[in-house]
Amino acid sequence: MKNKRNALMAGLLLVMPMAVGAQQVQPLTGSCRLFDDGKQLFLRHDYAAARQTLMQYVNAGDCSEFMDEAEYMLACTAYELNLPDRMERLESYLSAHPESRYKNRVQALVASVYFFDNDYLKAIASYRGCDFDALGNEERDDNVYRLAQSYQQIGNTTEAAAWFTVLKSGSSKYADDATYNLAYIDYSNGRYSQAMKGFVAVCGNKNYAQLAPYYMADISLITGDYAKARSVADEYLKNYPGNEKTVEMRRIAGEAAYAQKNYSDAVRNLSAYCNEVSNPQRNALYKLGMSYYYTQVYSEAAASLGRVTGPDDDMSQNAYLHMGLAYLNLKERNQARMAFEQAAASNRNMLIKEQALYNYALCIHDTSYSPFAESVTVFERFLNEFPHSQYTDKVNDYLIEVYMNTRSYMAALNSIAKISQPGTRILEAKQKLLFRLGTQAFAQASFENAIDYFSQSLQLGRYNAQTKADSYFWRGEAKYRLDRFAQAAADYRQYMEFATDKKSMEYGLALYNMGYTSFKQKNYDKALTWFVRCADTDAAIDASVRGDACNRAGDCYFYARRFDEARAQYARAVTIEPSYGDYSLFQEAFVKGLQRDYTGKIETLNTLFSKYPSSQYIDDALYEQGRAFVQMEQADNAIGRYKILVEKWPESQLARKAASEIALLYYQNDKFNEAIAAYKKVIADYPGSEEARMAQRDLKSVYIDINKVDEYMSYASSLPGGANFDVNERDSLTYVAAERVYMRGNIAEAKNSFTSYLQSFPQGAFSVNASYYLGIIAYNEKDYQGAATYLNKVLEYPDSKFSTEAMTLCAQMAYNGKEYGRSLELYKRLSDRAGNQEERLQAQTGALRSAYMAGDTNETISAASAMMAHSKLAPELENEARYYRAKAFIKNGQSNEALADLKVLAADTRNVYGAEAKYLVAQIYFDEGKTEAAEKEILQYIEVSTPHAYWLARSFVLLSDVYVKLGRKLDAKQYLLSLQQNYQADDDIAEMIETRLAKLNQ
Repeated sequence: MKNKRNALMAGLLLVMPMAVGAQQVQPLTGSCRLFDDGKQLFLRHDYAAARQTLMQYVNAGDCSEFMDEAEYMLACTAYELNLPDRMERLESYLSAHPESRYKNRVQALVASVYFFDNDYLKAIASYRGCDFDALGNEERDDNVYRLAQSYQQIGNTTEAAAWFTVLKSGSSKYADDATYNLAYIDYSNGRYSQAMKGFVAVCGNKNYAQLAPYYMADISLITGDYAKARSVADEYLKNYPGNEKTVEMRRIAGEAAYAQKNYSDAVRNLSAYCNEVSNPQRNALYKLGMSYYYTQVYSEAAASLGRVTGPDDDMSQNAYLHMGLAYLNLKERNQARMAFEQAAASNRNMLIKEQALYNYALCIHDTSYSPFAESVTVFERFLNEFPHSQYTDKVNDYLIEVYMNTRSYMAALNSIAKISQPGTRILEAKQKLLFRLGTQAFAQASFENAIDYFSQSLQLGRYNAQTKADSYFWRGEAKYRLDRFAQAAADYRQYMEFATDKKSMEYGLALYNMGYTSFKQKNYDKALTWFVRCADTDAAIDASVRGDACNRAGDCYFYARRFDEARAQYARAVTIEPSYGDYSLFQEAFVKGLQRDYTGKIETLNTLFSKYPSSQYIDDALYEQGRAFVQMEQADNAIGRYKILVEKWPESQLARKAASEIALLYYQNDKFNEAIAAYKKVIADYPGSEEARMAQRDLKSVYIDINKVDEYMSYASSLPGGANFDVNERDSLTYVAAERVYMRGNIAEAKNSFTSYLQSFPQGAFSVNASYYLGIIAYNEKDYQGAATYLNKVLEYPDSKFSTEAMTLCAQMAYNGKEYGRSLELYKRLSDRAGNQEERLQAQTGALRSAYMAGDTNETISAASAMMAHSKLAPELENEARYYRAKAFIKNGQSNEALADLKVLAADTRNVYGAEAKYLVAQIYFDEGKTEAAEKEILQYIEVSTPHAYWLARSFVLLSDVYVKLGRKLDAKQYLLSLQQNYQADDDIAEMIETRLAKLNQ
């Protein structure tokens, strides 16, 4: 090819005429005349007419002398007219006439077709079969230019430059074109000096007057001649304000101004450039951002630099650093923190990393930001990575302060453990951290762990007296929750000894709790002392605590039979806390009854009915009022009260007693028919119960009194075995023998004996008892299916003395077996028949959990509401009830009702219910389109933090969704990146992050 180029240079003036030799010929006639006319038209470049005439010649077919030349001209006209079959015509000609004298030119036309079709590789291949020397001058230069362009298009700049050089020196038509392209090749290959000469040379050519200056300016920018770059760019912008290269000239002018530290001009030009193009150059964006920073337009600086970040390179790292600094100036410390965090995550430039990490640590410290223990780990990290930094001493001081105030207790404790010789301040911090870990465990109802942490804190008690006192108090609280009342009392005493503020709420609660530790141990004299002190204290305690202390003091007086003092305390409780009035009134009425003031008792209970119609003591009050009427020998009034009790609370144990009392009152007043009906009702409604047994005994007496023994015998024989208390001797002896074996602890023999009894007496008088004991034996042997079979038999007699325990065990087995509908039913029955508030609460708790697991939202809401009606509900149970109720409300679409509960739970994110609730509040706001409220909630969550990191991580993800919806995609990305770097758990959070980052990076 090199020899061919040299030969071409030597023969540039040679011309190959297109026409055939000009010899004398005879005039043509007929079809041959058509050929001659077509040829003349072809030579005049009238290709359309020539093609039509030559086609007529070929179709005539009676003059074949000029057929070769005619087909050549037809192929050429197809090329010149750009016909669809031009390539087919040219290649057909070459195939039909391989030795034609026109072969070289047709080959050049084939190559040109490929060139104009942008198929440069085929164009180059076709040109290799051409002899450029055999073409005319103009045609030769055209094809050489196309060949050079083809090489340039495929990136072979060496060959392209060679052919452009040929044209530059030997073609007047393409000299400037070749010079421009050679300059561009030099520019592309970094040969800026040579390129500059070429671009300068063609500036006068109108075709390049608006192109060459762009490259001249860019070369000046690249080579550091910023003054010339600006001069050329400014002149160009003045002369060609609307040219396609105008926007790039703005970029060059802006970057040159930036290099000259003329940041105002840089902003003017670069902002115009970035606004006019859809995808501005990253370098230009970076310089625009930095220019904004240096001109103190910090909001724009952060926005522009944010568009630069992404790749892990020097530019991103420095952009993040200056974004952080810009945000600091805007007093947006959260955004600053995230920017510094990303800069510190890169190792591209260690000086930048050091500055970024230090600023990141300060932002965390200043904002108290530590969702994933960053407040501790970041200072540790700094000291590890930059032990000789100029900031080391300051970081050490900050770290001690962090130990004292962080909410990342375990991380801080682990950090302190690494210090070989901790000083006094560090040990004081450790004492506080252990105490806070104890309170955190307490909030999670992990009382054993809480006791352990408080005990460890007390071992360091000499460093901070208040922390020592508080540790005693809360350790006492944890022990109290575990029913270790004597141990709890010892800790409360220690607290009161070390407490510095005798008027604090905790001091008042210590008095109150001391009362309960004695009360629970039935040491009522000692309990009375503490409750009275609590009621009389000037410590800052709630009215509910003071009122309850009065009630308990009244109870203590009651147990001591000091009824006047008891009544006084109950009355005082109502005055202090009216919500406790129902209990106080009930107890006051009860005391009046003991003092034989039956009228006063009835009046006081009437007050209870009117003031507290929904009180949990209504059934007790009705029963006691009935007893008072009995004492006053007002049988009809007593029966009236008892009937109300039986009708409204049929499952209550008091209802059984009331029903028995009704029958007895009829009997005592010689109303035998009413008595018989009432006794039969007790036996029918409460089979197997002690009341039913007594009713059958009394019923026999009634029938004897009215001389209808046969009628009684007929009735008794109709009763099923479990309800018939007339026992034959063999039945009784068989059962008693089995029961005694059981009581001696010989379980295997007892099991066989009870089984034998049921086989002999399937409807025996003690069949319920035997079924109960067999159920207990099976339960203890973990034969839950067998236990359920026997205990369900007991439940057929729901008022037997074993029914409550049998029902409790059946409910537990159903729940553990995931039969939540069954366990819900049983727990609800247990709640209705509960004999005291503690039993009722246990049953309601089981009902709540069963309803929730069964997915029964209405029952869940009902059970939770019933639990929260208890005046002294433990905080952990209240949290559980609120949580389940809120989840049920959400499932029902009752978001407002759910929010009410969730907000209460969210006040304490130390426990798992509060941690999830805080997230759910924000999620509800987001779902309702309240994005600003959702953002505020999450940012507050980040500030308070939680030991339950998953829900905080979910909140980070939600915050990114909030920012995307608000159009703040940079903030969304920053929070996701921060979460990605700090959250290490193996769960679904990583996938959430990746999915959202992928969308943001599109």
